[in-house]
Amino acid sequence: MLLVVTTPTLAPAQAAPSVVVNADHRGETSATLRDFGWLVGRWEGQVKSLSGAVLEVTYSTARAGLMTGMMRLVKNDTVLVVELISLVDTPNGVEMRFRHFSPTLDAYEREFKQTMRLTNHQPQSDVFENTVAYDAKLMSTQPRRTSLLRRGDDEFIGRSDIIGSDGKPAEIVSTYRRVK
Repeated sequence: MLLVVTTPTLAPAQAAPSVVVNADHRGETSATLRDFGWLVGRWEGQVKSLSGAVLEVTYSTARAGLMTGMMRLVKNDTVLVVELISLVDTPNGVEMRFRHFSPTLDAYEREFKQTMRLTNHQPQSDVFENTVAYDAKLMSTQPRRTSLLRRGDDEFIGRSDIIGSDGKPAEIVSTYRRVK
């Protein structure tokens, strides 16, 4: 879902599913973390533009207004990134943040500024938009929109529309399947 890796090998995907945000209701949704209970558990997936890589992500049950996730991206028996994810109930609605680390938990982003606010919630899709302005010096501002598109109980597509380190728009599309 929630993977935002900016490497030169990633190019915009074609024919990716899209979810339209209703600009008239941007940021106005009655969704809470209860609506994300479907994410709880372990998922495996692949990044469309990173052949041979495997994503593993695990989400905890929401407690005290917080749901946490941990993602690991592995290619050729090498961990490329560890991502810590938080979904938080706030007075402004559900917000998501994700931060990237090396396998030894060295932060890839020295300075971190990101607030991905839920702007559209539907029974089978959710859209988060980064409310922090893009800053070419801050990797955490590269993701502009992250969407989750459910395909039944055991599959979802995560899509991140980003501005890459080269300043150009790109997208990262990942398909996840529940591990039972």
